[in-house]
Amino acid sequence: MEHYGRPTALILCEIRPPRRLYPHGFCSRAPESILYNLRYCSFLAMTILTCSEETVRLWAMQLLAAPQASGLLQAAAAKIAATGEWLAVLRLCQRWNVLPSLAATVAREKIALPSTQAASLQRENTLEFFRTTLCLRVGCEALRLLADAGIPAVAFKGCAVIALLHPGSRGRMVQDVDVLIEADQVPAALTLLQAHGFKRTVGDGDLADYIAFVQNSPGAAGNQAISLTGRQSTALDLHWKLGRLDAAELLGTAWRVNFLGFEVPIVRPAFGLLLTVHHAIRNDFVPDDIARDVLDSCGWFRLLAADPAELACAREHADRWGLSDAVGAMSLIGQHFGHAGLLGNDRPTAAASDLADLYLRQLASAPINTDLAYLGSSRAARQVLSGALSGWRRYAGMMRAFEASNGEESRSLWQRIWRLALAAWALSPAEWRQVRALAHAKDRLVQ
Repeated sequence: MEHYGRPTALILCEIRPPRRLYPHGFCSRAPESILYNLRYCSFLAMTILTCSEETVRLWAMQLLAAPQASGLLQAAAAKIAATGEWLAVLRLCQRWNVLPSLAATVAREKIALPSTQAASLQRENTLEFFRTTLCLRVGCEALRLLADAGIPAVAFKGCAVIALLHPGSRGRMVQDVDVLIEADQVPAALTLLQAHGFKRTVGDGDLADYIAFVQNSPGAAGNQAISLTGRQSTALDLHWKLGRLDAAELLGTAWRVNFLGFEVPIVRPAFGLLLTVHHAIRNDFVPDDIARDVLDSCGWFRLLAADPAELACAREHADRWGLSDAVGAMSLIGQHFGHAGLLGNDRPTAAASDLADLYLRQLASAPINTDLAYLGSSRAARQVLSGALSGWRRYAGMMRAFEASNGEESRSLWQRIWRLALAAWALSPAEWRQVRALAHAKDRLVQ
């Protein structure tokens, strides 16, 4: 399901403790004493509420992302067992949509779970396998319909990951199938799919109004797609624009693989990596939203390391499509979890380091208010203004429809501004630098 309803998630960022506290928690001079003491009290409150969850989040990602049989992985498993947090880890992995990865790790590393949690993991993972298989089959049928109608299409993200990195679909789940077509084929493709039972998930009005909205949605970061619901509540996202990525090249270089009894076009591995990174940027490097992207990127890096031609292609197109800093960031994140030299000996840029630090900071604390990125970009303001000038009521109505479909609370403009102001006030200089790096990375997707 595409997220156009919110510009981005509106969650207050973490509030760090003051850096110069005196014994009683107060600083030496006014007005800094008031400012820092307020920050300190907020920090204590958040620590009491979220410390346990934050620790579990770190352990869970170490368990999932660390190399096989590594000390980091074994240490994470031991800490989870010692603190009795397996149930919390299962719930977290279910929220992150990575239960198959957890199940594969537990089986491969012979990790002993309490019997209740072991049974729960087996049951839920089996259900996810059947849901994924059904979703993939419906997606493959849609791809065959498009091919029979002479509409070029290619699958990417989850479908490509499973086809090339997880044969058998046991190690990866999907909630939808992502398909790319050419922009001028959207009306024909939509008519065809609707004639075969697919329905638009959001916005059943004029297609031109819908397209105008997604063009002016800053949260989309250049992605333009429409979400469709198939039989048994399966989902298909039909894309026609992916920022600066060249749709014609993605379609023209597709690989054809045998998949669930279908011959399916998927993106080549180099582009599989870049599209995974592209998704991570669009989701603001928020750990809860990109857990699969982190794991998938590590898999793509390993695959490309054995194929110099694909790795060279990925490097060339990352530079061409404005993704080089974000690719470097994902490499650094992989290295943080114990994967050495995913991009060889390349020295990461400052922006790549800032993006990696942004992810790791959110993993260790709390998600930022990602609307902060708009303070470092004029693009977002121009898009919202353009949407408002085309008809604010229609634009706001479409935004609320997307928010409702994503289970998000709809807030007034003033509520958003107030929350954004609070989040901005709490940022340190280092955090501002990370937010600016995110804003520039998102801008490069559409420039």
